[in-house]
Amino acid sequence: MSGDRNFDDLADRFARNIYGTAKGRLRLAIVQEALERMLAALPAGRPLRILDAGCGPGHVAGWLAGKGHQLLLCDHSARMIAQARENLAEHMDRIHFVHGPLQSLSADEHGRFDLVLLHAVLEWVAEPHAVLAHVRDLLAPQGRLSLLFYNRDALIWRHLLRGNFRKIERGDLGGHPRSLTPTHPRDPREVQHWLRELDLAVHEPCGVRVIHDYLDPAIREARSFDDLLEMERRFCRREPFLWLGRYLHLDVTGG
Repeated sequence: MSGDRNFDDLADRFARNIYGTAKGRLRLAIVQEALERMLAALPAGRPLRILDAGCGPGHVAGWLAGKGHQLLLCDHSARMIAQARENLAEHMDRIHFVHGPLQSLSADEHGRFDLVLLHAVLEWVAEPHAVLAHVRDLLAPQGRLSLLFYNRDALIWRHLLRGNFRKIERGDLGGHPRSLTPTHPRDPREVQHWLRELDLAVHEPCGVRVIHDYLDPAIREARSFDDLLEMERRFCRREPFLWLGRYLHLDVTGG
């Protein structure tokens, strides 16, 4: 857990600059659509047990609780937990909170989960392979992992388009420790290699913001949110465009 990012000092900026913007709304919409596809493959007729690991302010958790599912939310940041409690007040009968890192959870104490959300966590932790192994041990038989991570390839491509060649040559891709740019952007090939090592299988890769982040700002501002979302939906699962998503979402199951 040493070296993992705690967002206590950035929680308010995170809520304002991520979920309070069009790019955050696009991310949320595409991720929810990916989750809808995953939910359709999970047992029906009963509330699912869902773990939201690194829950942040709880936007996805609220959407899932509204569907009647039971959730455990954990986060390393006390400030994030406080925001989630405030945002999810109407769903408190379906939600339990744990203040602490994912690695502090155990199947013996908390049980196993039909669905685990690991969204925008891998790029902030020092030992991503160990985190994935821990998640695997928390999955119920036939359970699924919704894995969303910051795509190193997309960051490289954006730097190339901006002419930041020296930054690429130095391999200087991690964000400043006090910025919202992740400290450890993840190579999708490496992430998939880790999953194979853990006998976890990837289904339906999906790019999140495959277009939006590359648009000229003036063009981006001129387009409506609905137009942007329609284009994102059209290309987010289509090769080769999906691999340019600022984030990648993987539907993961036991191998």
